Amino acid sequence: MEATYAQGTLIWIKHEEEVWIQAEIVTSNDKEIIVKTDEDPDARIVLGPNEPVFLRTSDVFTSEGLSVLDDLTQLTHLHEPAVLSSLQNRFDIDKIYTFTGPILIALNPFKVIPGLYDEDVLKKFMTTEPSTKPHVFNTSNASYRGICDRHKSQTVLISGESGAGKTETTKFVMKFLAMAGAEDGDVTNVEQQVLESNPLLEAFGNARTLRNDNSSRFGKFIELQFRGGQKVSLNTGAAGESCRLCGARIRTYLLEKVRVADQQEGERNYHIFYEACAAAASLSGTTDYNFPQLLKKEKVKAERTISLEGYSDLGNFAYLTRSTCRTLKDVNDVEMFERRIAAMQTIGISDEDIGSIFRTVAAVLHLGNTKFDAPPNNSEGSMVMQECNESISLAAQLTGVERKDLEAALCNQTRVTRTEKIRSPVNVRTAADNRDALARALYGMIFDYVVNLANSAIGYLKDVKLFVGVLDIFGFECFKMNSFEQVCINFTNERLQQFFNSFVFKLEEQLYEREGIPWDPLDFPDNQDAVDILQAKTTGVFAILDEECVVPQGSDQGFNNKLIKQHKGHRRFDEIKTKPTWFVIKHFAGPVGYCTDGFLDKNKDQLSNDIIECMGNSNVDFIKNLFRNDKKYAEAFTKPGEEASKTGSKKKRITVSSEFKDQLTSLMDIVDLTEPHFIRCIKPNPQNEPDRYDRKAVTEQLRYGGVLQVVQVSRAGYPVRINHQECWDDYRVIATPSAVAGLKHIDDKKLRAQKLLEHLSTELSIPKPAHGLSWAVGKTMVFFKLSAFERLKFARLELLIKSTTLIQACWRRKVKMRMYKAVRLFTRHIQSLLRMKQAYLDLQKKRELLAVMKIQALSRCFVQKRKFRAIRAKIVHLQAWRRGITGRRNAKEWRKFSSACKIQAAWKRWQDQRVYKLLRAAITLAQERIRLVSAKKQMQKLKKEAKEVGALMAKSQKAAEQASELRRRNEELEAIQLQLQSEKKSLTSRIRQLEESIEGVQQNLSEVKEKAAEAAKLAADTSKQVVETEKVEAMKKHIEERDEELTRIRTEIEQARTDSKAQQEKCQDAEGRYQQLLKSTAMQSTAGMNMGASMPRTSMVGGRVPGSRTNRNVNIQLVGAPGVGKTSLLEILIKEQDPAQLSKFMEGKVNLMSHHQLEIGGKPLKLLDCSGNLRAQHLVKEWFGRSHWVIVVYDLSNQQSLNYALDLTREVHAAGAKVVLFGNKWSTDQGKSVEVDVMSAKDAAVRNDGIAIESSTLTDVVRMVLNSSDEQDGGGMPGGGMDQGDDRRGSVISTAFDSMKSWFGGSNAGGRANQGVLRPSLKGTKQMKQARRDGDINADLKPVQELQDSESAVTCICFGQERLHKFYILLATASKDGTVVVYRCYRTEMEITFLSDQDFQQEGDSAYSQPPTDHSNIAVHSRLVGHGRAITSIFFNLLEDQLVTTSIDKSVRFWGIDSGEMLKVFTDSSPVPVATFLPFNPQVFVAANSNAVLRLVNVQNGMVLQKLKVETEVRALKFDDTGLFLLAGTKSGSIHVLEASDSSTLKFKFKVQLARGGVTCITFVPASYGQPACLLVNTSDSSATIIDCNYGPPAGVLTNLVVRQRVRVAHSLLPLKCCYSPSGHGYLISGSEDKEVYIYSLAKGSTYRMQYLKHHQVPVVAVAVNLQDTLLASADSLGRIVLWRRIDFSHIPD
Repeated sequence: MEATYAQGTLIWIKHEEEVWIQAEIVTSNDKEIIVKTDEDPDARIVLGPNEPVFLRTSDVFTSEGLSVLDDLTQLTHLHEPAVLSSLQNRFDIDKIYTFTGPILIALNPFKVIPGLYDEDVLKKFMTTEPSTKPHVFNTSNASYRGICDRHKSQTVLISGESGAGKTETTKFVMKFLAMAGAEDGDVTNVEQQVLESNPLLEAFGNARTLRNDNSSRFGKFIELQFRGGQKVSLNTGAAGESCRLCGARIRTYLLEKVRVADQQEGERNYHIFYEACAAAASLSGTTDYNFPQLLKKEKVKAERTISLEGYSDLGNFAYLTRSTCRTLKDVNDVEMFERRIAAMQTIGISDEDIGSIFRTVAAVLHLGNTKFDAPPNNSEGSMVMQECNESISLAAQLTGVERKDLEAALCNQTRVTRTEKIRSPVNVRTAADNRDALARALYGMIFDYVVNLANSAIGYLKDVKLFVGVLDIFGFECFKMNSFEQVCINFTNERLQQFFNSFVFKLEEQLYEREGIPWDPLDFPDNQDAVDILQAKTTGVFAILDEECVVPQGSDQGFNNKLIKQHKGHRRFDEIKTKPTWFVIKHFAGPVGYCTDGFLDKNKDQLSNDIIECMGNSNVDFIKNLFRNDKKYAEAFTKPGEEASKTGSKKKRITVSSEFKDQLTSLMDIVDLTEPHFIRCIKPNPQNEPDRYDRKAVTEQLRYGGVLQVVQVSRAGYPVRINHQECWDDYRVIATPSAVAGLKHIDDKKLRAQKLLEHLSTELSIPKPAHGLSWAVGKTMVFFKLSAFERLKFARLELLIKSTTLIQACWRRKVKMRMYKAVRLFTRHIQSLLRMKQAYLDLQKKRELLAVMKIQALSRCFVQKRKFRAIRAKIVHLQAWRRGITGRRNAKEWRKFSSACKIQAAWKRWQDQRVYKLLRAAITLAQERIRLVSAKKQMQKLKKEAKEVGALMAKSQKAAEQASELRRRNEELEAIQLQLQSEKKSLTSRIRQLEESIEGVQQNLSEVKEKAAEAAKLAADTSKQVVETEKVEAMKKHIEERDEELTRIRTEIEQARTDSKAQQEKCQDAEGRYQQLLKSTAMQSTAGMNMGASMPRTSMVGGRVPGSRTNRNVNIQLVGAPGVGKTSLLEILIKEQDPAQLSKFMEGKVNLMSHHQLEIGGKPLKLLDCSGNLRAQHLVKEWFGRSHWVIVVYDLSNQQSLNYALDLTREVHAAGAKVVLFGNKWSTDQGKSVEVDVMSAKDAAVRNDGIAIESSTLTDVVRMVLNSSDEQDGGGMPGGGMDQGDDRRGSVISTAFDSMKSWFGGSNAGGRANQGVLRPSLKGTKQMKQARRDGDINADLKPVQELQDSESAVTCICFGQERLHKFYILLATASKDGTVVVYRCYRTEMEITFLSDQDFQQEGDSAYSQPPTDHSNIAVHSRLVGHGRAITSIFFNLLEDQLVTTSIDKSVRFWGIDSGEMLKVFTDSSPVPVATFLPFNPQVFVAANSNAVLRLVNVQNGMVLQKLKVETEVRALKFDDTGLFLLAGTKSGSIHVLEASDSSTLKFKFKVQLARGGVTCITFVPASYGQPACLLVNTSDSSATIIDCNYGPPAGVLTNLVVRQRVRVAHSLLPLKCCYSPSGHGYLISGSEDKEVYIYSLAKGSTYRMQYLKHHQVPVVAVAVNLQDTLLASADSLGRIVLWRRIDFSHIPD
């Protein structure tokens, strides 16, 4: 560890469970280093001077998430923790293959990864171009191209521990080579035999172990021979010269024969035993098995009968019942038995040999059932027990020997002297050992025989020297008890590691020579001494063991003592003093202790001569030949004369170690002559579970497998390598300015880097190593020793820290200065207010004095005024009497005069109005005619242009037809207009007659009134005595008749005016329809012309004014009823205009809504295809306000589809979008009749400012939309360049004034902003109104109901089904104990009143169609039981018919809401904190797990579509209102923005670090009240953050997240939730750990002052507000749920 590190250096430190964890240096000195970890940033860890520390780089993200390199040698810091972390990151996203230089690391996924080994993938790698993608097929192809291109033999070395996947990897390598070497891609007999040899060898050499169900218990080297000089066939996918597979040979090493007689608990014997017994057990009353029974007959070569004599149920055999494990999961032993037979037939093993093999295997089983006992008269002897007579008899019968001979051979031992042979009995233990030795020998020879048969059947051509060897060898092993087998296995790995070191050394040597830099071989490690201590001729472990085996009275203890005496003090050897029979070898992967007990017996592995002779004299030729032809046992059958005639030298005794050593030497001699390729298989966890990465286990395998030694070798010389430009960019900042100024003009990058490093070496005193250079500049790269690189890096980091500190200091100074100015301003303002208040008090005193004087004066004034008023009242009374008489007289005259004036004014107004209306109608008609002429000229011009383009002839003809239709329609409208004009003339003449009659009546009336006046004068004249009473009465009657006639005439006039107005409106409506038809025709015609051509401007109602603020980010939304052909229309459009998007379109056809980004005529088009599913219409209608154009499709042959389209058209118009009513003509083109009124559809489109079009393709409509967009945008993008947030750019001073105003009672918010949280939904009483607190806007917010199902903490709550039922909604609650309760919350009368104009899908539900009399009646709707641990999130699916829950029990579950039934379960490898649906694809959901992996899962089949890795666990997920961007909050306090590029893919966009505490909840708030869209984020650092979302450019793309405000929330431990209430200008509502519900206003100018609701007694964990914003639910950690409503007092008078 370095003495000092710069502050902020990122490192790895040791950890007990995770092996290595990430940390950051806080301080560093010579004695200690203080660091902090990502898990607990507030804690500090002190590291000693000798503790290991490794540097790390910061996380890098790409569009696929956290960056994971395909080749680990490309890491800047290549060491154990970096390799371990990189492998985990790749494993978490199902990238199981990784390169580490020349090694391919393969992690066993323990599951099937779709598409990883498909035939298409195999053919993709079958190419002459080298691929950088790590894959077993890539390594296989590299070996194949080696023999094809360089004509040199290759070797693929596959190693790993049991269960790591070596066998499967070997299969894939052989499959690739067989397919690549096949002629024209067709697998012939040779290739088939090679592939079938694997399952055959698995049957006899594989067994279940504690680590693996199919573990290879032997090593094998398969040589696949190729004959070169052929041309590759086209369908193989390769190019250039190819080689043809022509032969193969299999060599095996060190079969674990001890397993035949003994297995550990939980393990099994070899597979063939169980498969044969299962086949026999399936028979009834016979031993003949008719093959095949389970396999299809066409898949086997021939049908035959196999004798299974001696086999029965496996429970009857001792060798198969040593362990309780007898069957394998998901494996049918009978089917596997038939597969083995089929493999034997494919390879070419004869029926006779198959029968002999199975008879011998049965003999082994019956030998195991043979038990011994001491004879009655000889305790040192042995004999077969009486109950085992049948077993030994069957064993003797199957092997072809006599029973007594076999028993004698097992129970006796013959010693040969010079003169005679002495046979003596052996004890029971020795007899049992003889039995087991015979069983092991028989099985070992059967295994070798099967291998030889396979080799001879496949055929090995001695004249072909070109081959690819596949070595499947056991990996390094280190157990608690290591014996002779582990010595052999680890010796093999030492030899392979030595070979690998030399290979990597050569690669490094070539690299340094290529770069032209000096290097020192002493830098590289070597394990030659470890190999020598094992294989040295006289002093090696194996040599001493062989010597001890031939020494009389040799023992295991003696062997161990000799080893200690020979190698004591060797750096690779050690002893364990507390264990006298143990010794330790320090291998390349670490020290391993070996127990020598049984070493000699295992090394000898000898049968007694009695047994050998007994078997060799068998009457079965198969058994006889096995023993007589075996080189180890052939000596027993040599006659004394023949032996004497041979050479006089003593024959060397063959031991297991010597045989194995010779085999290994032969193998290495072969491998040394080939080009190697390395595959290291790693087992990710001991439990064999998918998606689980055990860091401890993987680290051990990395060490044992030599992967870390690769790191050591490849980076031993110069560990850090960067290019010249990076060197200059990174380190010029730490050089002196003068040096940089002198070097920056050098164009040669190498020379510039050379000069820079020379300067820095002197400037920084870079230490020099003992040998070699500390750095070197090559031709393309700069190489650093670790010490030099760290010195440069720390110097650069220190400079960055100093610069950062300086910048922070300047910024903090600026902030504090601004704060000081603000405080000073506050102080002055307060002083002025206080002085103003004092002046006001002084003024008030003066006013009081003046008021007293004023009161006195007013009092005196009052007395005098009272006297004056009494006198004046009397005078006024007299004046009023006189004035009343004269006033009444004058009033009567005034009424007459006023009536005459009104009649005159009405008459003059009517005359002027008639002239005006006639003039306006004439002008309107003239305008219409002028426009008609202009339109005709335009139409003629367009027709002339269309004729010049041959491809548009059809459209021109169509336009002509439409023009003729318009002319016909125009003639009809002109006829209607003429009719209206004639009606108007008749009405005018009638009005004229009525006016004349009115004039006559008025004249008569005036005459009558004159006479009446005269009569009145006569009546008033007291001097006249004669009154003409009859004449007066007649005049009155005449006047009444005239009044009635006048009233009738006026009524007729009003009726005529009404009819005239209606006719004019009808005429104007017809004219408007005509103009709209003309405009639609022109737009359709221009749609077929050049995309840039101009077009008539459509109505801007609901449109987008350029430069205005808009959240419309979809060009076209396609809607309509189900079955109207939307999908077919869109498919035709994509095929014609953008075929590249067709595959994505087909994938997204099943989605409720699908986003498509198309290229139409070179212009981008965002199109949203919406389903006609009625349950999803609320989601579709939400997008009307975000779309520029909405195309509503209906079927011309379906009236119901038109009715549905007309309803949608009105809603689209109300939402402000432009509408196109599209009639699909496909069905009518197919022969169906038109069932809809097209003219009514066009009229409806006109009334909603839209366009009506009938066609069978969308091409014209789309082009029309693009043209319209171009004209309105003026070449700009929607929303581009808009000034966002100008109203939020206030200075600190203005903010200060706002704060001061709030202190003194001022407010900037409108009246609605003061409404408070929630809309009123419950009427209050007079007593409640009197008891409420004045001035508190939350005083009306009351808890109205408490719910509690259990005392387990509620973790999350949500509302649902608010659009389905009119009288109730659902409240789903989840608890820590795993239970989910769904409540039915009934709406209040006020809530139902709010919904009076809305339709509900289930309004007719008889079960719950009526609300209860009491609003507080809340019923349990359903109870969901299935989770065993805490639920982390809960939400309704898009259609709200299912409930989805996630839990730390590693599952995602789907529930039926009404039934409470669990519908589906998806399991993960780790706890699932949160999940959510893709807004446009209800068949796919996103789930996060604690391994920091986001998975896209298909709901239907459970298939994982994508995995995306982030740096730490994701705890909150939320889509924005566009549905295109997913916001993921992590445990480390950051927010990742991911783009849903299509219906099944997420891409990483950017990341924002928000806080130190983890994110627990994200709520998205749409743009409203002049403020941009924002996020409400809860973090566990006692804060909630309001974050603005910045969109564009381009429009609709989320480009940044900016913190608007942080508010305090008591939150540090619990996963608190927040929600949003749209009341007023919006509110943030959050739970808290201090037992309160926090409320913050989001209104502009608000000071974010905290309000709270207090009712709970324990921490509030979750809150939720319903969609109607009338009900708030809060839940606490004791399981109590409180429902809050706002009380309405408007009905109670003040």
